[in-house]
Amino acid sequence: MTAPDGAFDIVAFGIGDYLRHPPLRELDGELAAIGELLSEVGGADVDWPVPARRRTKAEVVRRLGDWAQGRAGRSSVLLWVGHGESNDQEAWLAAYDTAQPMDDLTAIRPDDLRAAVLAEWRSRAQHGDDNWTVLVIEACGGFTFTWQLAQLVYGIRPDGPQRLAIVGVGGTGRSYLGQFRRALAATLAMPSMTDNDSEIRLDDLVSRVQRRLPDGHVVPIGLHLAAPLIRRERTLTQPVTAPLDIYAELTAALARLSPDERGHFLPKAQGAELGELAWYFCGRAAERREISRWLRERTTGMLVVTGPAGSGKSALLGNILVHANPDLRAHLGRTVMLDVLPEAEQPPDNPFDVVMHLIGMSVPDVVVRIADAVGLQLPPGGDRDTGWLLRHLADHPVTVLADALDEAHDPQLIAATVLRGIAAVPGNRVVVGTRRSGRETIDDPAEGQDDLVRALGVSPDDILLVDRDPQAIAAYVASRLRAALHEPDPAVLDQVARAINGGGRQFLYARLAVHEIIAGPQLLQPHRREDLGRLLRSDHRGLFAAAVSRLVAASPRNGPLLRALSLAHGRGVPRADQVWALMAEALSERGDQIGEQDVDDLLTRAAAYVMLDAEAGQSVFRLAHRTFAEFFRSGPPR
Repeated sequence: MTAPDGAFDIVAFGIGDYLRHPPLRELDGELAAIGELLSEVGGADVDWPVPARRRTKAEVVRRLGDWAQGRAGRSSVLLWVGHGESNDQEAWLAAYDTAQPMDDLTAIRPDDLRAAVLAEWRSRAQHGDDNWTVLVIEACGGFTFTWQLAQLVYGIRPDGPQRLAIVGVGGTGRSYLGQFRRALAATLAMPSMTDNDSEIRLDDLVSRVQRRLPDGHVVPIGLHLAAPLIRRERTLTQPVTAPLDIYAELTAALARLSPDERGHFLPKAQGAELGELAWYFCGRAAERREISRWLRERTTGMLVVTGPAGSGKSALLGNILVHANPDLRAHLGRTVMLDVLPEAEQPPDNPFDVVMHLIGMSVPDVVVRIADAVGLQLPPGGDRDTGWLLRHLADHPVTVLADALDEAHDPQLIAATVLRGIAAVPGNRVVVGTRRSGRETIDDPAEGQDDLVRALGVSPDDILLVDRDPQAIAAYVASRLRAALHEPDPAVLDQVARAINGGGRQFLYARLAVHEIIAGPQLLQPHRREDLGRLLRSDHRGLFAAAVSRLVAASPRNGPLLRALSLAHGRGVPRADQVWALMAEALSERGDQIGEQDVDDLLTRAAAYVMLDAEAGQSVFRLAHRTFAEFFRSGPPR
């Protein structure tokens, strides 16, 4: 058997025509769809050149033998989709010439697969210690068939095959074609997995698929030792830190570009730490002029971009980052409404060597991130010393963009040692976004506190204040609602913009208020004006409380899922290995079981309130703002 180009083989047994059973007209399309999904994580089809009406039991046994003996230890998915039967004691799969009812003479028995599985393992075990096999049986009686197969393989062999999963789809009775494909598709798709999942552990993938199978049965053996699956194509090839609604719209826009064009979006060492999409960005012309002027004129030093919580500092820096990338400017200009900036506001091309979102990062984390970005090898022993970094940056000057200093693990130490130290080395520059004080919250401005700005040690001339921009907020509200709602009344939009602008609200408040209106557009109807007014008179925590009430009304499971995120430390909670779901189950006062679909639904409904991040090559999640975590912590202790 010739092995195709791929990380693992897809060995499909597609039998859609039968001599004595009804044809399965959709089978070829079903197998092609499953193959396409598996190709996204490294699979490649192994052709079966036998015509449909010659795929007899003898040909099936021959293909099983080829799979078991001729693969030089390659990992594989063996995929059977077709007719099957079972009773209380026995189970069979149908080949083209299988009798009706099925019998041991003409049908495929568990013992036929047992012999192939054991032979395949003997071959595979000689060629590495991380190759693996997954058997998928989707047929009537699939549960009984896979259970019997597992008993035959392991019942008398305690030293049986390892790194093996046997997946049965079909319960003990009738099977509905497509269950496995739908479960696999939902597992690999957003929001289950994102571009931040650069690799996928096989045990986690199989576990997630299992939890989506209504009639599924899985026997996993030693999958934690299996080689991971690598995503072949991602829209964004570098980790993204962004609220989920922004991430979803960003990837949708970039998906319209070619792979080569997308490759320009995130150059080496530049992340996508976006507070708002460039094509929804409004205002800030003066601030953009000042940052652009500083980047053009200064060769050494630090620019601190600061302002009240929620004022849009991250959105401003993200907008600068987008417009500073000439390839991205050109490509997005063809797909979305990306403004062409006046010359004074246009930053120089590609000014940043390192872009960092500092949330949860420690001093050693920052040192390693910068060293990696500029290609410096850490000294033997992995010493993450700030002094070592600064000595090397004297010969390798960089410009660093660092956002969210106030949410770092030790912001004052990072400010006073790493960032301040880099800016003091001739030829090195730092642009940093931060609140003035680590004690400031979005509904408590901590007037007079400026400990973080003082730790950075800059002069007043190098501090850029980002404060309220009422006209920009009004324009943003109107543009977002017009884009999301069907022919909204302009007079109503004007009233909403005025209400959101009242009380000194910042951009973050406008973004969240818009999200709640989009989630409940009936709030714009005349009979709901009182409810709308009550919502827009609340503060940020009140907006989040309204969102929580809306989400819990949709599903009580959303409450413990959000509460679990409020307990996150560092960069967030992983979804892999059911970590997030198990946390939520432990917090559920009702004792709810939390499934994959529950997490999907929450991420879809609460996209503006949940931040996507990455750690160790996988997606992690946290609440998008500290204020939301404080909402849960302010309740009665449990």
